[in-house]
Amino acid sequence: MDYHPSIMLEEILGFAAPLCAGQGPALVVDGTLGDGGHSLALLQRFPSARLLAVDQDAEMLQRAESRLMQSCPGRFEVIHANFRELAALLHDRQLRPDFLLLDLGVSMHHFRGSARGFSYLDEALDMRLDPGLGPSAAELLNRLPEKELQRIFREYGEERFAGRIARAVAGARPLHSARALAKIVQQSAPHKPGRSGIHPATRVFQALRIAVNQELQSLELALQSLPSRLAQGGRMAVLSFHSLEDRAVKHRFQSLGRQRRGEPPTGFVQLTRKPLVPAEAEVRANPASRSAKLRVLAQSSDDSSGASGALA
Repeated sequence: MDYHPSIMLEEILGFAAPLCAGQGPALVVDGTLGDGGHSLALLQRFPSARLLAVDQDAEMLQRAESRLMQSCPGRFEVIHANFRELAALLHDRQLRPDFLLLDLGVSMHHFRGSARGFSYLDEALDMRLDPGLGPSAAELLNRLPEKELQRIFREYGEERFAGRIARAVAGARPLHSARALAKIVQQSAPHKPGRSGIHPATRVFQALRIAVNQELQSLELALQSLPSRLAQGGRMAVLSFHSLEDRAVKHRFQSLGRQRRGEPPTGFVQLTRKPLVPAEAEVRANPASRSAKLRVLAQSSDDSSGASGALA
């Protein structure tokens, strides 16, 4: 299979090492398994670690499970779920992760091989990461009022021509093809690709994907619920790819790590007061990494209740 490179892999392994490099069992949790690249590297680097991983896309879950089985049989469990459900899952199993990873990027497989309309090809406008849940992108485009489309394009895509594009989309309905949507965006707004060669419809497609999958709502729920599930000294790493995601992670981690004068310690510390970004060499080798930002939070309290590394 064609697997995409895992972004900021060495940096993530470095943050996991203090928790996972010892001889004792360590529990690694991957809330966005995707192709399984990060999880595979974590298991290979840390032989005593065990993995619990979830992904909302059953197709991706199957791809990753097959990959992990070849190298690390018996050391992992995968579950079909959205990472917004992860805290409840950990609570039910009385598990506390030593290292927890959320990679918020969309797999290149979705763009190149899923045929769900994530790219600008002649594909059905679906964009659901879990095809069994919620309305498709086409259903939203053809059903929502023009003003709501404008809001989605502006808020989720930070698209400055949101009004003009929403008007054009509303006038061209019904729309069913990703290629047709990309063409409408190109024709309705005076975008000019920069030196990076980014497609003029990139922001609109991003906004629509976020709306279809309720990505920001899921992230907010995960950021609220997951830090308290970490083991003593455990770490939570989040890899984001656009400003809306990074802003949510930044504010939540700052809030958890901030100790106000005269108040007891919060129990958390930010290990990255500023986000880490990929090295120039990685960006040259993998242009998809260019917008990545990594933030890491650590649990510093002495609350060691619950089990760690206790997968059956």
